[in-house]
Amino acid sequence: MTQAPEPRSWPGTLELLARDRDRLVEDFLQRLRSLGHYDDELIPTDDLRQTARDTFDLLTRRISGLPVPAHLGDLATRLGVRRARQGVARDDLLEAVRLDFRVLWAGLVRAGGVDSAPTLVLHVEEILETVEQFISDVQAAFLEERAVLERDSRAAAAQAFARLLSAGERTPEVAEEVASVLGLPPHGVLEVTFVATPPRGDRPIDTRTLSRGGCLTWEFNDGVALVRDPARTRPPTLPEESAGARVHDIRGLAEVPAAIEAARVLVRYARPGQAPVSPEDVWPALARDRVEVLVPGFGRRAVERLEALEPDARARLLETLSHYTSTGSVKATATALYCHRNTVVNRLQHFREVSGLDLTVPVQAALALVLFADRVPARHRRASG
Repeated sequence: MTQAPEPRSWPGTLELLARDRDRLVEDFLQRLRSLGHYDDELIPTDDLRQTARDTFDLLTRRISGLPVPAHLGDLATRLGVRRARQGVARDDLLEAVRLDFRVLWAGLVRAGGVDSAPTLVLHVEEILETVEQFISDVQAAFLEERAVLERDSRAAAAQAFARLLSAGERTPEVAEEVASVLGLPPHGVLEVTFVATPPRGDRPIDTRTLSRGGCLTWEFNDGVALVRDPARTRPPTLPEESAGARVHDIRGLAEVPAAIEAARVLVRYARPGQAPVSPEDVWPALARDRVEVLVPGFGRRAVERLEALEPDARARLLETLSHYTSTGSVKATATALYCHRNTVVNRLQHFREVSGLDLTVPVQAALALVLFADRVPARHRRASG
């Protein structure tokens, strides 16, 4: 006679629950959509999805008694503040957050398997306390931020900015409508800076400090966008060891949403602790990655031929590529590399023979910069943010 399987242990159930996070997220999103409170114009889908991931990671760790990473420690506060700035109604927020318990319970039933009810009942109180504490913290942060917004009119600006970011084809019209609320010129020259969220374990970005410098700020899951009028405010001082990207010469509010998205891409090429990168700094790497998506293997032969060289010889040619394309001058390159000009000429010829690209021809020099973007450092990085 086959023996019935024993109920799964509580630690085993929690381990399976943590592995089931993606299903918890999808269950939450489905339940949330059925309520009909949130729409894409108010809160983007990627915001809801990432917040759900972080929430279930946090709750599962707390129920399991595991350490909570620094980037999740203040999740309830950040969530409450962000939803207040997005103009979410308090009752809608609380109803959405209270879904967490139902989703978690359903996940625990799946993870526990057959005959898991006695084990779950033994731990229902600690599950409820964990979720209720999270709800309480979210509500407290939401109410505090909403009070601040209502006092200093930031609510109107935050909601106007949210409208601008989600306007889609109506962006030019919405830009005209919200310019006065945001305090930015509808057709003036603007600047966007994007600061990436620090790696796991580091302290989150303090958006309130950044906004005190006169910048309009908006928090995304991957970082914070700052918009300013260069004629009226100074560049923001970014947190130490942060990675940032900056897009200059934005012509009017209608270009701001696209500029923010561009900066979110550019920041992937930035290094923590250095000045924010601009499109001019990283265009070769950006072009390489975009071309590789469209044309797999683009320029592969030239790269493989150079990679086949002995490491020191390859390094010398790449060093010459970097300096020569910065000036277009054999003399300046020789001075920078502390060698004779004939040595530079010989290296340029060697590069042409190996790669098939003549660096004295501008279009081929540009192609070389693109193909070897990850091997040639940017030479004109701006000094400060």
